[in-house]
Amino acid sequence: MSDEPPDDTPESDRTIIRPAGAPAPSASPTPGASPTPFTPPAADRTIMAPGASTAASGAVPPAATVLGGVMPMAPRTDGDRIQVGDVLNHIFEVKRFLARGGMGEVFEGINVNSDERVAIKVILPALAADPNVQAMFRKEARTLTRLSHPALVQYRVLAQEPQLGVFYIVTEFIDGVNLSDVLADLKPEPAELVALCRRLAEGLAAAHMLGAIHRDISPDNVLLEDRRLDRARIIDFGIAKDLDPGSKTIIGDGFAGKLGYVAPEQLGDFDREVGPWSDVYSLGLVMLAVAQGKNVDMGASFVEAIDRRRKGADTSAAPAVLRPVLDQMLTPDPQARLRSMEAVIAALAATTAAPVAPPAARPAPKAKAKPAAAPVAAKAGGDTGPGGNRGLMIGGAIGVVALLGVGGWLAFGGTDAPPVVATAPTVTAAPAAAGRAEAAVAAALPSLSCTWLDLVGASDGPAGVTLAFAGVAGEPALAEKAVSDAAAASGARVGATDFSAVAPIDASECASIDAFRAIRASGTPRLSVPQRKFEMSVLPPDSPFAGKNGARAIVNLDIANPAQDFALYGIEPSGAISEVIPDRKTFAGIEKNGTPIADLGGDRYRLQIDADHTGWSGILLLTGNGSFTPSIIAGKKMDLAGFAAAAATHGWKAEMVWFKMVDEVKE
Repeated sequence: MSDEPPDDTPESDRTIIRPAGAPAPSASPTPGASPTPFTPPAADRTIMAPGASTAASGAVPPAATVLGGVMPMAPRTDGDRIQVGDVLNHIFEVKRFLARGGMGEVFEGINVNSDERVAIKVILPALAADPNVQAMFRKEARTLTRLSHPALVQYRVLAQEPQLGVFYIVTEFIDGVNLSDVLADLKPEPAELVALCRRLAEGLAAAHMLGAIHRDISPDNVLLEDRRLDRARIIDFGIAKDLDPGSKTIIGDGFAGKLGYVAPEQLGDFDREVGPWSDVYSLGLVMLAVAQGKNVDMGASFVEAIDRRRKGADTSAAPAVLRPVLDQMLTPDPQARLRSMEAVIAALAATTAAPVAPPAARPAPKAKAKPAAAPVAAKAGGDTGPGGNRGLMIGGAIGVVALLGVGGWLAFGGTDAPPVVATAPTVTAAPAAAGRAEAAVAAALPSLSCTWLDLVGASDGPAGVTLAFAGVAGEPALAEKAVSDAAAASGARVGATDFSAVAPIDASECASIDAFRAIRASGTPRLSVPQRKFEMSVLPPDSPFAGKNGARAIVNLDIANPAQDFALYGIEPSGAISEVIPDRKTFAGIEKNGTPIADLGGDRYRLQIDADHTGWSGILLLTGNGSFTPSIIAGKKMDLAGFAAAAATHGWKAEMVWFKMVDEVKE
């Protein structure tokens, strides 16, 4: 490894614009100089890897400072860069150098306690000492470590190494290539473009829901894991902003992002109103670049960039199915643009008459310019037991309304939550073996007693078909074997089955689950969640549990038929069922009484569900001709005969989603 590897970022891609009054970053120290100490406020607390214990998985021990406290950093004697072989905070061993940018250096490393491969981005000392950088890290870190979505790189920890004098970011390590490296070679089909756009939009929507705006969506910040389009991952969220003079980004309210891909408001237009809609614009340019096989020419200078955005981007190179959506994403005025990633996904669905298949699981072509590149790292850039009536309410308390539920299940209010993807679980099906396995599993699921399972992923790989499920099962191990056997009977080689999102339920609930499964609805789901796990934190003042440690889940309701009656029920793994909304009339009345539900248009709604406990919970949707009699459904024991008779009489159909409230990020 060269002691000073070159920075290959093209000079034409380097622009910096600082907001008025922002201090200039300190000059980088000369080799051998002591790094400037990073001294964040003592009030900040330790950020740890989700689900990790201090001893086993990467939490920084008491000897380290992690976004909190002031610890003098002893200068090292061998220069201002970490070396291969260094062990940061006695946890992360540096294995090899990967890349250098204006913000710092990226290394491949390993967690010595768990053997997990990680990417380590070491921040330049001058930047770590900048108060703007400090403020940004503190603000973004707690959000980023909570993000969990297949299209997003997982952040592990932000930490300070007191002995080596470095401040660094750790993420999971991704073997893959940057999208920018293979633009000219991809040549995707229209359906692949639409599915790629949807995947990235879903990932960004999950981030926006937690208040994290990327602000630098570009092909450089999209990795193709295993060189596959259907495994695209977004990297370098808000903390990974480049401050190198002449480079790409700054901190604060000013410009942040590559000049070629930022939204007009990031360049000063439209009152600098930056938000989720800014990521919408940048994603539109990324998709246009993929469609045309090269970077979009949106200006090489600041003045030219502003002018070209005002004139509008030329989307003629995009396929017809995608062009109307890109035109809406790339509208210069943020008020006229698609305002959320949820709106992007809805526009994609409206443009394509039928659900769009995900991109085929084919590898991206190797980049001709860099044929032997090393793998690209993701640059940093207890359940409560069954039983008991635990608090779970629809959050945002503009006048909380408790509804009929056992234990006060839900309450309504609040419309100021970030937009959330209102989509059904995405099945990632490859065309050959995975497609056969998917069909076989779909045929087998109705006969699996004491289960409610959704196949949420089916992909073909070198080891065989990988199947991922969500839902509940009385005996998860038996259910997993049954679906694996069904897939194998189709002639597909099953490489793995993922039941991590399947909750075990009490045997007492099997009868009711089987009753619901007997009338399970088919077709496009009307009930969905954007993710399966929601992290606990101190809930805001608009929550029924304000000030308490809890989680805010999101449930999307897509009835899409104002004449269709429906009811909602809450389900606990203990078997308890509580009525949430008895019928559409009551639902409409809640909106009229000053406690609004977020109306997304088109008879689609978003519900915020606040909980003060960890563990699994389910939501049951019944649709039909009304008469959803609570006495035969709700309570600790269903009237099974009465339910079956009423379902047949009134044409009821059932849908269900399950999600988990977790407390995995220790602060």
